[in-house]
Amino acid sequence: MTFAHPESHDRRLLWYALGSVLLVNVGIWAVYHLLGLGSPANMKGDWISFLHVRQWTDSWLPMLKSLDYFRDHPHEPIYYAKLYDTLIYPLPSLLPMVLLRRLGLQPHELRVLAWLNWLACFGVLGFSLVLARVELRRRGGSLSLASVFAVVVVWAGFYPLFKGYGLGNASTLLSCAFAALLWAWTDDRLPGNEQIAGTLIAAMTMVKPQFVLLVVWLALRKKWSALVSCLLFAGVLFAISFAYFGVQNNLDYLAILSSLSHKAQSHYANQSMFGTLNRMTFHGENLPYHPFVYSPNIPWIYRTTVLTSIVLTAAGLFFPWGRLRGSAGDLGAMAILSVAASPMAWEHHYGIVFAVLTWAWFAHGAWQSRRPWLLALAAFLTCNALTPIHQFLSGRVGWNVLQSYLYFGALLLVFLLMRLARSETDGKPVRL
Repeated sequence: MTFAHPESHDRRLLWYALGSVLLVNVGIWAVYHLLGLGSPANMKGDWISFLHVRQWTDSWLPMLKSLDYFRDHPHEPIYYAKLYDTLIYPLPSLLPMVLLRRLGLQPHELRVLAWLNWLACFGVLGFSLVLARVELRRRGGSLSLASVFAVVVVWAGFYPLFKGYGLGNASTLLSCAFAALLWAWTDDRLPGNEQIAGTLIAAMTMVKPQFVLLVVWLALRKKWSALVSCLLFAGVLFAISFAYFGVQNNLDYLAILSSLSHKAQSHYANQSMFGTLNRMTFHGENLPYHPFVYSPNIPWIYRTTVLTSIVLTAAGLFFPWGRLRGSAGDLGAMAILSVAASPMAWEHHYGIVFAVLTWAWFAHGAWQSRRPWLLALAAFLTCNALTPIHQFLSGRVGWNVLQSYLYFGALLLVFLLMRLARSETDGKPVRL
């Protein structure tokens, strides 16, 4: 069911974008000052970092130091070096940095990486706008200036993306890669679109192994051309990594993966079931953060986390998507669940949500007769930094579960995509 005047989706989106960004980034600040509470933590610092093209070295320092260690100790295991923060990425992820050094850019590595992440932020915006244009074109619509402005406003206030940028985290590049992936998957006019998508999935998996679930998804959805491209590109990257770093160094990552599944942090930025349960039971840190402080091993929390991960993974892989099986909505839901099912899902890992929200709105939400209140809620929870919730509810029994609002917002978005699939399959009016 479509609107009599489809252009009305422009105004609806624009009002939401302006209201959301102003409410969170101006409204909360105003309330804090009126009540004499000082200034709330918000995106100001991340925006300043972005405008000056500077960032921290959350991902880059362990990766670069690993290369330094391998250069100085070529026969020692990379993952067991005790000189710096733990490397948690597969060794193929270091290959682009090896290339930077081969090009003679070693003195400028951090600056080059900052610029790449800076461009990746714009890449998320650009690919999402192209995705929106493709979906509007399918129904005979076009991307208006009002819609472009609204998407830019939401992007400028999209906390997970700019948090990742400010930290200097590789997740920013992954958010860009996923936006490109979702566009390629959607645009049938793009030559070799599925092969491009498969290659991007392989590249993402080389940085965040949990995205291997997307490879399983390709197989279950029988997307053979994408799967072959994915496996071929992954095979090439692993072959190069094995040749450069050695077989044993690469195999050592399996032990790292096993250890990561048993230890994680309870800081509020860990938006996962593991983080939620530990905060609810006051095990580990909440508001303060120390990089080497992990939550104690609580067997029932570990078992509950594992069970939740299995349920979320199975839901994404085996839900009966009907007419939307293999669609961008199906793919987007699986990507979000790949992040949410991890015991360590930091806020910036949810940068992939932006492209999924874009698809959900322009492909379906903008065209339904009812106002998509639940989609608006999911977007509000996943896009914004609601710092008062963390500050005022951290020590309140029962209430501090709300600190996981981003996690629950992401799961709400997945639920809406599944409900959308059922309504499309049953021929009922779309509801988001």
